Amino acid sequence: MSGLGLDAVAEAVYLTALTRVRWRIVDLARHLDLNQGHGPLDLGDNRPAPGHSRLTSSHSRLDVIRGDGRLDLGGGRFAAAVDQLRTDGLLAASVEESGAIRAVDPALALPAFAASRVWGLSAGDVRPQALAIAQLIARHQPPGPDRLHGLDEMNSFAEHLVANARREVVILSGEHRTGSFEFAAPIAEAVLRRGAQLRQVWRGELIRTPSIGAYATWLRTRGAAPRIVPTLPTTMLLADRSVAMVVNGDEAVVNRSASAVAPLCVLADQVWGKGSPGNRRHQSPAEQTPRHHKVLRLLADGLTDDAIARQVGVSVRTVRNDMAAAMLSLDARSRFQAGVRAAQLGLL
Repeated sequence: MSGLGLDAVAEAVYLTALTRVRWRIVDLARHLDLNQGHGPLDLGDNRPAPGHSRLTSSHSRLDVIRGDGRLDLGGGRFAAAVDQLRTDGLLAASVEESGAIRAVDPALALPAFAASRVWGLSAGDVRPQALAIAQLIARHQPPGPDRLHGLDEMNSFAEHLVANARREVVILSGEHRTGSFEFAAPIAEAVLRRGAQLRQVWRGELIRTPSIGAYATWLRTRGAAPRIVPTLPTTMLLADRSVAMVVNGDEAVVNRSASAVAPLCVLADQVWGKGSPGNRRHQSPAEQTPRHHKVLRLLADGLTDDAIARQVGVSVRTVRNDMAAAMLSLDARSRFQAGVRAAQLGLL
């Protein structure tokens, strides 16, 4: 195991899926069966004992090898792994090819996955490790394209930008395309979980679409209500006022230079200022954050159990129970170590 918090087959499927923009399920399964027509793999002195699995990496490929040298995908393990990865948010349906899937960018998917796993792990469950997650994210940084082709590439790059944004993300949406990043809850959740500001501006007619109306309602509950304008000149994602992805139909241009991004920042500020916020109840960042994460954050800030209990609005006993659960799930030997590991996993 590499410490991502996945079993061997699921980890192999996810890491292989990262090597392409999208995969058909049958092609992914066939690609993982490395021995098909090639004879036994040479495992050298590291061959596992019969009945056991291990991971071997070759370039960007990670393979689950049985004792006989074959990839163990029998008994429906491949299908189960794909289903679980989709449930965990590490795989998503391709927008461009029916039945195909794509890997969600590790910088967005893995911290969210770790956050969902940290609380409530049972004995024997695979535990995410901060170092392994950080190393995988570092290895899969996009090369920095200037142009993107198709919604799958746009969605993957949007995930990368949002996962690395620290202060603000602005999304201007002039049209609705099913499955596009502009209306993806994981994109918004990644911004809000980090405490960055999310500003979305939509063309007025879009709010009439039932799915978008429901998404707007969810955003309001998170204190990030979208603003509405009659028209928008473009569809765009702007991250930290330094990188902008401007969409034009099925293609997008990525702008990084200050001279190109500056006028887009001005445009974003103008349309935000003209937008109608609609009805919403403002929520403070504290209201948007799960209690367990608040407890860890306040602990990292040096507050005592009594002070944390007062700020969060629970009993001291509840705070201590939360800390005990966090230490168990994070495999930490001290409260301080729990806070450090939570920060490394992106939980704070």
